[in-house]
Amino acid sequence: MKVLDEADLRDIILGATLFGTGGGGDPKVGWHIVKKTLRRGGEFRLAELGEIKKGAIVAMPYSVGSLSPREVTSAYPNGTVTRSFELLEEYLGESFAGVIATELGGANTARALVVGALLGKVVIDADAAGRAVPELQHSTYHLLGMPMTPFSLVTPHGDELIFSRVKDDTEAEKIVRAIVSVIGANVGVTSHPFRVSEMGNAVVHGTVSRSLRTGRELRIAREDGKNPEEVLEGLGWTVLFRGIVVGVERREKGGFTVGEFELEGVEGFKNESYRIAFKNENLASWRNGRIDVTVPDLISMVTPEGVPVINSEVKEGSEYIVVGYSAPKIWRTSKGLEIFGPKYLGLDSEYVPIEAKRGVKLQYASAKVYTRDSF
Repeated sequence: MKVLDEADLRDIILGATLFGTGGGGDPKVGWHIVKKTLRRGGEFRLAELGEIKKGAIVAMPYSVGSLSPREVTSAYPNGTVTRSFELLEEYLGESFAGVIATELGGANTARALVVGALLGKVVIDADAAGRAVPELQHSTYHLLGMPMTPFSLVTPHGDELIFSRVKDDTEAEKIVRAIVSVIGANVGVTSHPFRVSEMGNAVVHGTVSRSLRTGRELRIAREDGKNPEEVLEGLGWTVLFRGIVVGVERREKGGFTVGEFELEGVEGFKNESYRIAFKNENLASWRNGRIDVTVPDLISMVTPEGVPVINSEVKEGSEYIVVGYSAPKIWRTSKGLEIFGPKYLGLDSEYVPIEAKRGVKLQYASAKVYTRDSF
């Protein structure tokens, strides 16, 4: 078990933002709530799942909504996410031992850390995606047939709901997203209360500590003036493109922030173009009109200084480096690709792993299948 200090927490948020692939929540919000909790004397403890008693319960607290939610004053001093965790404990009549992040991202990973610190729980060094994902069914639990119910939902207006049973996680996504759309604000959810003995390989292990190492390397590189592309490649990322944003399309749709970015190449990518489509998170990219990378692999953008950016902050006229990363193996199974691969996007192409794509003949995406309204 490791007690995280302020520098650790900053680095985790920075690294998790990179793995957030443009989504996962605003890191400024993440750091704000972490700093507030530190000032209140909260202790942030990180542990491996194997350090927790097998009979203990761990659960996932997180926020659901768009990247650009409407400003709403919360009815809860500790926020809706923390209250949703307490509510699920009350419903089950048992105190949970640990907190696990639903995904990697600048805010949602931070929220799990904060819930742990506020309520005296340990945070498990793992998450249920190995990246940020747009929908509730995009979890490793779902891939293994482990339901998210019972789960709690809390709105900033003071509404508290328990869902004891839903048809499946896809149905839960529709229900929760409908609530988000109607109230026009993000909601707090806690789901997947499982005993440690039931979990096995249901989560992606070591991802919080990996975010810490990644964030630390990026921070030190920026302080020392190192080339961020070289640092990122040393961390296992692939430089996909470097260019200036010449087009931004961003809109709210069904509780998500969806859209596209168009970039024109600079330096080694001069006279080339790049396009990224996103639904909260970056999901697919095209280089010179040809499909380049798709989910489940990761697509992220960083500034020329190596600072990860979220999609709500990408600006026309700004320069970014586009980088990619291999998805966890569980997402590359037939079930994983069915749920979160090219077909999920409506793309008429087969999945090509990012580490192999430079050496294969890439397929063109069918214009008849992919449209701007596909997401």
